[in-house]
Amino acid sequence: MCKVSVIIPVYDVEKYLSACLDSVLGQTLRDIEIIAIDDASPDGSARILDSYAERDKRVKVIHLSENHMQGYGRNRGLELAKGRYVYFLDSDDMIFPNALEELYCEAEKDRLDGVFFDSEVIYETEDLRQQGNDYKAVRKADYPDEPVSGLRLYDLFMTADEWLVYVQRQFWKREYLIENGIFNIEGIEHEDEFFSFKAIILAQRVKYLRRNYFIRRYRENSVMTRARMPKDFHGYFITYWHMVRFLDERSDIVSYGANSHVMQIFGSVIANYDMFDKTEDPQKWFAPEEQDLYRIFKSILKNLQSIQDRDFLFWQPLDKYENIWIYGAGRIATTTARRLLETKHPVAGFIVTDKSNNPESIFEIKVSELKEVKQIGPNGIVLVAMGKAMQAEVAELLQSRGFDYFLYANNELVGPVTLK
Repeated sequence: MCKVSVIIPVYDVEKYLSACLDSVLGQTLRDIEIIAIDDASPDGSARILDSYAERDKRVKVIHLSENHMQGYGRNRGLELAKGRYVYFLDSDDMIFPNALEELYCEAEKDRLDGVFFDSEVIYETEDLRQQGNDYKAVRKADYPDEPVSGLRLYDLFMTADEWLVYVQRQFWKREYLIENGIFNIEGIEHEDEFFSFKAIILAQRVKYLRRNYFIRRYRENSVMTRARMPKDFHGYFITYWHMVRFLDERSDIVSYGANSHVMQIFGSVIANYDMFDKTEDPQKWFAPEEQDLYRIFKSILKNLQSIQDRDFLFWQPLDKYENIWIYGAGRIATTTARRLLETKHPVAGFIVTDKSNNPESIFEIKVSELKEVKQIGPNGIVLVAMGKAMQAEVAELLQSRGFDYFLYANNELVGPVTLK
């Protein structure tokens, strides 16, 4: 057994592979192994891997005869790993020299199942910098310094809109993953969505470190920068189905974050389904054993369309407002904002009484204290999105400022209360 196994699937990255491998072999922690899975790469990546394996016995290379996609490679690497902990790295990215040693020491000290951390970004061009400006390199909200359950940290991430699926920003105890059957879904895009979802929810002890260990390379023709493709629809739907089935089997898990995340993934399903034109049948992306899932999707889609129609009617009283402010930053406010954004209503900002216990932004929209908001803009309204117990107090505060408002709770919309 070594201390850390670094698992690196490799495909068509000849230009970047040496920098990736050098960043791992140059770690201050020496007791590591690299398991590199050559996924039938069409370029010179296999030759580079073999040359590194000849020079350093810590590098182990598995050559696949045909391409199986990234999830398959990560799974084979996990099965072969001998490290006490495992780290998944993409072959075009890098890590800082102190990353594995500090992550290992933190995990051992606090007996952790997993550790979450932040990153820096290398943009290859200015155009890519603009394209990737919504990538959350670092988290901004406050999180516990001490170990907490995975479910607790996950809900905090989701509440702050800072849950990040990237396995490259996670460090896991190998035994924990194996014992809980936490593997990647094979043969699909976005395979890390379900892996990360299941891993954090089942973990007993995890921790977030506000440190940059990972270096993301933002480049052309990667999964993050390429155009959407039909296989994205398939990948998101298979992920959605696994998430729903997992939560159904684990009825003991109660999590606002999980329910919200499942709906986000289904939103990605719909967004990618909408890209198909009449000349292409999405059904062909489903394997024979998945055809029942596709029929279920079509049934869900039919019902969803009627739900969306009702949702548009529900928010119709807000159609005439150009600036909609949401009072609150909790579960009700977050859900309300998502529904408004989905129905193309303009959310100008979030308002809270005290910012100290709230995120700085939600869905990249600023959270402000009431005293900071001088006006709500022309044709503006405040939507009070919180439990009824708090609404009277907030309504009184808004009246003192002369702000018009609606009250929203328990799926009821009451208003407008016009003060001007």
